[in-house]
Amino acid sequence: MGNALLGGELLLLKKILVVEDYCHLRELLGKILASRGWDPILAESGREALAKLECQTPRAILLDMRLPDITGFRLAAILKKHPVYRNIPILAATGYHDDIARQRCLSAGCDDFISKPFAISVLERRLTDLVLAETPKTIVATAYETAV
Repeated sequence: MGNALLGGELLLLKKILVVEDYCHLRELLGKILASRGWDPILAESGREALAKLECQTPRAILLDMRLPDITGFRLAAILKKHPVYRNIPILAATGYHDDIARQRCLSAGCDDFISKPFAISVLERRLTDLVLAETPKTIVATAYETAV
C-alpha cells in the first residue's frame, strides 16, 4: 500500500469510488487519482456503484449526478439511508454551476459539490477535506459498534 503527501500531511492510500458514466472521464480520473495516492474503484452507473460497494468500502465517493440508470441524486439518497454507507462522504460532480444545483446536491445527501470542469487540485483538496472531516465519525462509529 502506498502513501501520498497531501497538504503537508502523510495520508495512507485512500479508496475512492468514482461513479461517472462518461468512459474517458472515468478512466482519466482513475489514472490521475491513482497517481496522487488514491486507490480508485471505477463504476459507470448507479447499479454498478451499488454492486462495487458490496465488495469494497471506499473512504469517499465522487458521484456524477447525471447517470443513465439511477440519478446521482437518487443514489446519494439511497446511500445516506443505508446503515453501512451513510457515513461515506459524497462529493457531487455536475456540469451545473449555480446555487440551485449545489443546494439540490446537498439536499440529496451529498457532503460537498464540485462543478465540471474542475481543476484536479481543487478536486483533490475537496476529497482530502471530506476524508479528514469523516475520520472522527468513523472512529466514533467503530468504537460504538465494537462496544455493543
